[in-house]
Amino acid sequence: MLIFRGLSSKYALGIASILLGTMGLVLALAGYFVFEGTQALRAELTQSFSSIQSAHDVEALRTSGSYLGDRLFDPLYRLDVSALNEEIERIQAWLAPRSVLILDAEGRVITDGSLENPQYGRRYPIPKAAAPGEVAIEETPTGRLVHLPIGYAGMISGYARIALSDARTQAFVASLHAKVEAAWQGFVERFLAIALISILVALAASLLFGIRLSRSVSRPLRDMNRVVAHYAAGNLEHKLPEGPEDELGRLARSLNQMAVEHERARAQLMQLANYDSLTCLPNRNLFYDRLGQAIKKARREARGIALFFVDLDRFKEINDALGHDIGDILLGRVAHRLSRLVRETDTLARMGGDEFTLIVEDLVDEEAPRIIAQKLLDALAEPFALDERQLYVSASIGIALYPRDADSLDSLIKHADSAMYAAKASGRGGFRFFTQELQEQAHERLSLEHDLRRAIERGEFALYFQPLVRAEDGRVVALEALLRWNLDGAPCAPDRFIPVLEETGLIARLTDWALRESLSALTALEREGFGALRVCVNLSARQLQQANLLDLVDRVLVEFGMPPERLELEMTESSLLDDQLCQSNATQLTARGIRLAIDDFGTGYSSLTYLKRFDADALKIDCSFVRDMLVDPGDAQIVTTVLALAAGLGIESVAEGVESEEQGERLRSLGCDLLQGYLICRPLPLTELIDWMRRRAFGSAAEAG
Repeated sequence: MLIFRGLSSKYALGIASILLGTMGLVLALAGYFVFEGTQALRAELTQSFSSIQSAHDVEALRTSGSYLGDRLFDPLYRLDVSALNEEIERIQAWLAPRSVLILDAEGRVITDGSLENPQYGRRYPIPKAAAPGEVAIEETPTGRLVHLPIGYAGMISGYARIALSDARTQAFVASLHAKVEAAWQGFVERFLAIALISILVALAASLLFGIRLSRSVSRPLRDMNRVVAHYAAGNLEHKLPEGPEDELGRLARSLNQMAVEHERARAQLMQLANYDSLTCLPNRNLFYDRLGQAIKKARREARGIALFFVDLDRFKEINDALGHDIGDILLGRVAHRLSRLVRETDTLARMGGDEFTLIVEDLVDEEAPRIIAQKLLDALAEPFALDERQLYVSASIGIALYPRDADSLDSLIKHADSAMYAAKASGRGGFRFFTQELQEQAHERLSLEHDLRRAIERGEFALYFQPLVRAEDGRVVALEALLRWNLDGAPCAPDRFIPVLEETGLIARLTDWALRESLSALTALEREGFGALRVCVNLSARQLQQANLLDLVDRVLVEFGMPPERLELEMTESSLLDDQLCQSNATQLTARGIRLAIDDFGTGYSSLTYLKRFDADALKIDCSFVRDMLVDPGDAQIVTTVLALAAGLGIESVAEGVESEEQGERLRSLGCDLLQGYLICRPLPLTELIDWMRRRAFGSAAEAG
């Protein structure tokens, strides 16, 4: 019995040893394969998430690029540098790029977002295969270089060149790698602890622990890898089981949260790409899509479409006077009021700024657009109650009809836009239908702008000078510098090309040249012995907005050794309303001793506040009042009032456009200080002006003799 027990114990011990050894071998092999498998999964997981982040970044850039390319089309088409700069500021706030450049179709820089625009005209290489709606992304050592084609229907108007840093992607990959490494270290520590305990426990406990190990480690990692594959394919609906409160559980929760945030960001991006955040109306991107679909439907069903471009009149003045917050609220109220007039089958969209569009489908009656346009104007005629104020808003509406006016999306938009600008030019607060004449005017303006750019590059502009004389004795005291240009060998009227220079911002490129030429003329007249005259130079709102204007004026005065009081800068009342920079520059110019003249006084806002705030030295009465002052009692009263105002404030008065002796005599009797006009002398180039002044001086000397 004792022997049996001894044998049983011996065999039991042997069997137990064999079983434990077998268990140990099985556990070691299982642990080895689990360890190797999870290590491979770790590397695969890190690589998969890195590729996912890169893929999502590229997809976001492509989606954003299509939206941005559409959004930039209108300001690029109109070559509105201010609007392009505003769009660049939005891109910089959105994507935080290293740089943003707007290029024309040849790769030349139109604007880099600054008023100085130092890179203007510089050429950059552009992708050859790019097309509207597509995005060219190039990987560089410092990040990505993105080219966004700007245009539609296969026509490229230009490019947006955006340089992005890869710092965000690197930070994400580093963070992800740290999380995976932390999970891996936790797994290794747990695995070693489990292996040590498994050697000391029984076969059943070891098997159960091995099963638990497989479930708690291998399966979550495989689940992660499976879900990562879905993420890479763009399917963010799959979620990981979060499991216990350990490293893998926390990592699973982090990945699930990341998927939720990516899905939310994608939804927000789609909302941003298709709807305006301020008015909740379809934006430019969705508008173009719906217009394209409407044209296809109309072509298929032989129906008509009316496209309305609605632009609020003088909205910028509301922004300047009451602030952008009030302006935004007003835009929301306008959108709501217009939306009540629109059918469900039509599309009311906000194109940006204060411009709205309306697509009216299934048009069968050509009288209907006229009725709709009048309803839109009537809806805006009622005042808007904002901030305890009653604000009145009018709009200018341009209308283009499909297929009568155009048979393509781009042409229809272009024609409606042209009609809207024609409505503004004809007095605002009305509507205009597109006509062939408007198209010809648009082509003429585009051609004129091209000629003006070439004229600046070739230095084709010239300054003519018109004398200003004292009313009491006829002595020349000042000269006004006037811009002149010959187009195709013939003089081009200033009222034709100067507005285009101001609208496009090209006038700012002539500031330095005009100041130098004006002071150079004063120097030449001094050498001829004509005394200490002063020169008057006109500055537009664009020029007043130049950030370097003060430095430029200081530098030119020092260069020519000219006292500041010899320079008089003329600006209109409306230019002082534009923004704070205009007003700041005007104030600092007068503080330097430079004379300030308010030009065309009486035709704008005629605010006495500006005369006081900017310490004006002269008021120039517009020639439209002087011309009819002898026959129009209203104009005569205006001239009398302005002269009395100038005398009361101690400001020098100047009458422009004096053409007859009768006008001169009346102005003298009313106390006008200076006269300017064809009665004295027409504008002359410097050489002819010198001859005229010599003859005038000789005649005065002969009379005195």
